[in-house]
Amino acid sequence: MEKKVKKTTTKKSTTKKPAPKKGAKKATPKKSGGNGPFYVIVIIILITVIVLLINKFHEGGKFRLDFVKSLVEKTHSVKEPVKSSKDIPTDTNPVGNQDATNTALKIDDKNDGKKVDDKKTDDVITDREVLLYFLQFDEKSEKVNLKTVKRKLSDKQILAQTLNQLIKGPSPYEEGKGYITAVPDHLKVRSVTINEKIAEIDFNNAIEDGATGDILLKRIQQIVYTAAQFEDVDSIIIKIEGQRRKSLGGDGFSISGPLKR
Repeated sequence: MEKKVKKTTTKKSTTKKPAPKKGAKKATPKKSGGNGPFYVIVIIILITVIVLLINKFHEGGKFRLDFVKSLVEKTHSVKEPVKSSKDIPTDTNPVGNQDATNTALKIDDKNDGKKVDDKKTDDVITDREVLLYFLQFDEKSEKVNLKTVKRKLSDKQILAQTLNQLIKGPSPYEEGKGYITAVPDHLKVRSVTINEKIAEIDFNNAIEDGATGDILLKRIQQIVYTAAQFEDVDSIIIKIEGQRRKSLGGDGFSISGPLKR
């Protein structure tokens, strides 16, 4: 008998994969380095905000672009962001605020750091209130009386300054109040010296212009009362062109001795 050879065919075994469960999410492959540029942008924005805040309080609002650039360059090389504003160097002595803090007082290096005023005390000239003696007509008594007005002058050479103000005469406002003067406006004070409370005042020849009667008397009174208001002056000696005279004017008004109030 002929043996029948059965041809056997081998079928490849295929394993069926289990079906995915309902509601399960498909896994997505992770992308490495996808968020790197985003973090860099966030870091740059944070650094810019911090720098602007620092400049607002310490630099008077000045924006330092070069400082920001250096920080951005450092950010590219460092992965971790800046954690706080303490990591950012600030200018501890801004130049913009130095003028505001040193306007009133200065530090003298030679004075052991003591504060001294800008003005030297020796050069300070204080104002002083003085009196000028003018004349005013009294309608009730029909007499001309001495009346005072005030001036503020520097304390330097106060007697000479006061006499020069007397020579200038009343101001327009004072003239409106009825003040007049017997002192000629072209009178000049050539020199003033004080010795033992006696003031020697040297005038030019204008002191004798129109010097007659009551005009001369009132002129001398104005000069003597104005000069003798100071503590270091008790009496006046009048000189004319450097010469001491016994009399003054056509009426021979005596000026031989010191004149007092």
